[in-house]
Amino acid sequence: MRPRTSFLLLALALFLLALALSWPRPPKEEAVRPQRLGALPEMGVVVAARDIEYCGYHTPCGPGSRTDTIFYLRLQGQEVKAVALPRDLYSPVVGGKINAAYGRGGAELLKRAVAEATGMVAERHLILTLGSVARVVDAVGGVEVYLERPMRYTDRAARLFIDFPAGRLHLNGEDAVKYMRFRHEALGDYARLDRIKGVLGQVLRKAQDPRTWPALTLALREAWRELDTDLSLEEVLGGLPAVRGLRLSLVTLPTREGPGTFLYVDEEARARVLAALFGASPSASLPEVPLRLRGERSLLLWAQVLLRRVGAEPSLEEAEVVRSAVYAKDLEAGAYFADLFHLPLLSPHGPVEGVVVELGQDLLH
Repeated sequence: MRPRTSFLLLALALFLLALALSWPRPPKEEAVRPQRLGALPEMGVVVAARDIEYCGYHTPCGPGSRTDTIFYLRLQGQEVKAVALPRDLYSPVVGGKINAAYGRGGAELLKRAVAEATGMVAERHLILTLGSVARVVDAVGGVEVYLERPMRYTDRAARLFIDFPAGRLHLNGEDAVKYMRFRHEALGDYARLDRIKGVLGQVLRKAQDPRTWPALTLALREAWRELDTDLSLEEVLGGLPAVRGLRLSLVTLPTREGPGTFLYVDEEARARVLAALFGASPSASLPEVPLRLRGERSLLLWAQVLLRRVGAEPSLEEAEVVRSAVYAKDLEAGAYFADLFHLPLLSPHGPVEGVVVELGQDLLH
């Protein structure tokens, strides 16, 4: 086992890239037009997954018109920065919840609603089906999750039967979709978005392994026919080699509760969070925040040695970790450690004290 190399070069490249990038706001045409800044063109992509359509009682018959899962992704050279949008967000341009935008006005209205909510340019779209999501997860060999308590839910009308025990689980594509659809807990949709972030981070990390590319290419070719997108398959497959160096940062759009079941954009918090996500590069010096390492003892000891080289003294917590990632609400501090360990930065909805680096066996592969 040895630490990943080129952290310093990667940090330098990202720093120079951040200097080269401008704040991607509308409305100037130059800001909207995709630009090639490296291996991938710069662009904003709305990625959403359609729910189920029913053609009779207890008879699901294909992809529906609502999109309960909505992400805004911005490709910037070798970085993917993503914002998750809650399904119950009120959208003035839709005149209702944002998850109804696709059904009322197709991808163009959904892009307008996402751009309105985030203040970011949305040039392209990729509307997935649940079946296509399952194919992609299967193509990378499934995902690992850890459940602190059993996950159970039955919706006979939707033919959705979720019955996962507590503990460590390996999920195939079909079960991963169930895991991501579950939202019957205290934090509801926010917790669901956090689970989707975790799966997305794992899929991207696995997609960086060239050994997954043949299966991934086949899955994409099979799934592409059922997608609604203005991206061509050749465009996506052509960019597959560039995935190897991509870094992923994920946050949830800050919201506040409103009348009924609506959520509204918390504009002050949005400005703060998106400025940190899109405008900041990893701190050049060690952030002065509480730092905690979680994982198996051998990985903790390795990481402790690495961190001592930069002057960090983390607290250690032995725990079963199934996927490696950095968790932080302070995005600048989180970016420093995500860059150091070359891991995805996931900013959950719930509170996080300082920065938590979770180290799993996937680091060894």
